[in-house]
Amino acid sequence: MKSLLRPLSLAIALCAGSFSAQADTLADIYELALKNDAKLKGAEASYKSNLETEKQAFAAMLPQISGSASYTETDGDTDSLRVAQDPLTGSYSVFESNSESDIESEKYSLTLSQNIFDLPTWFTFKRGKEITKQAEAQFAFDQQDFIVRVAESYFDVLRALDNLEASKAEERATKRQLEQTQQRFDVGLIAITDVHEARAVYDSTVVQRLTDEGSLGTAYESLTVLTGQPHANLWLLNKDFPVINPEPTDRAEWVNFALQNNFALKAALYGMEAAHQNAAAKKWEHAPKITGSFTYSNEELDGNTDITSGSNLSTIPTMSDGDQEIIMFKLDVPIFTGGRVSSQRRQAYEQYNIALQTKIDTQRTVIRNTRAQHITVNTDVQRVKARQQAIVSTSSALDATQAGYEVGTRNIVDVLQAQRTLYNSIRDYANSRYDYVLSMLKLKRAAGTLSPQDLYDINKWMVSQDAPTANQYQKFLDR
Repeated sequence: MKSLLRPLSLAIALCAGSFSAQADTLADIYELALKNDAKLKGAEASYKSNLETEKQAFAAMLPQISGSASYTETDGDTDSLRVAQDPLTGSYSVFESNSESDIESEKYSLTLSQNIFDLPTWFTFKRGKEITKQAEAQFAFDQQDFIVRVAESYFDVLRALDNLEASKAEERATKRQLEQTQQRFDVGLIAITDVHEARAVYDSTVVQRLTDEGSLGTAYESLTVLTGQPHANLWLLNKDFPVINPEPTDRAEWVNFALQNNFALKAALYGMEAAHQNAAAKKWEHAPKITGSFTYSNEELDGNTDITSGSNLSTIPTMSDGDQEIIMFKLDVPIFTGGRVSSQRRQAYEQYNIALQTKIDTQRTVIRNTRAQHITVNTDVQRVKARQQAIVSTSSALDATQAGYEVGTRNIVDVLQAQRTLYNSIRDYANSRYDYVLSMLKLKRAAGTLSPQDLYDINKWMVSQDAPTANQYQKFLDR
């Protein structure tokens, strides 16, 4: 369950920060986004951060070693009055006494401690292991989601390009139709209403073309968000790209496979297990804990104290060097904590319930999405075939309508409607192909099998915009 990301190809040269003179393929965009997508980098950082949870929990089970050292220098000066009795005369006298001290102290200690019996720490470690698994599964899903986002952004541009190309062709066709209608009106062959009809349709195609130009610009901007670079030229999907039903054809097999391999479901499952271990850790906070420790310490004193009493001076040296070794076993029993431990236990149990319900909801969502995507892919296959045939049918219908208009059996409205139907069919066909590609990728994501290789396999079917296999309905656009 390690990283799904394929290493970047060192053979691909990319121009950063400027428009590329050479068209970008799907693989180019993927590898650029791999280095620049902020969302993916954030997911990777989150993954690495969550890995530390297990390491921190494991560290609490290992021996703990701590040391300390101190140095103290003490300077003291004390003046005092003292009373003394003369043993011969029995009289008392008062005299001054002074004490000066200068002592240095050096001390250091080393303590080794080890948890001998600590159930909460053990279950916290097991929780950390589940969090690691959850992080790996979540990052794997984030990488698959990244693949889908790249494909969606790329094919949204191609979709916008095809729609714009169809809009331009429709605009040219309606403009010619308007010019021909105006000429017919000028010689008195038709009424002015036909001219108005042709102009209204032409104006609407201009609006559609402007709308599609805006959509194309927006699609390019979405692609820039992924790569951090502007783009102006992309390769197109080969007209011979195979559109086939998913294998296996049995929907139940896809669902069963998804239940075993979907990374979002795995992440939810591991999250539930982590919450269960956390609840166990909080439950055993009431249990006794046994800790053992060994401490070694050493202290050295060096200095002297000068005492002046009257005319007498005496010096008392202060020197010592002592070692100490302490072995201790400690038993802690939480008898009453003000209700804190019980509250944390109840809280952890409810957090487990949250994770459990999240897992159940994720499982149901995975089943629904897998079934839905399988249905969508099969539908897209039939839709592509039907819309491909629709282009031929609507083109023939337009030819027949135009012929009828020439002999007077059809009017200009019929011709304009037939033209619009043709170009709508062209748009629908282009959109259905891209829908199929994206639906197939989403089906594989639901099943947990999506990988960068799927994009590279699609990339084999990408061709430059001037390639003869770039557009199979170009002849209809050039009408």
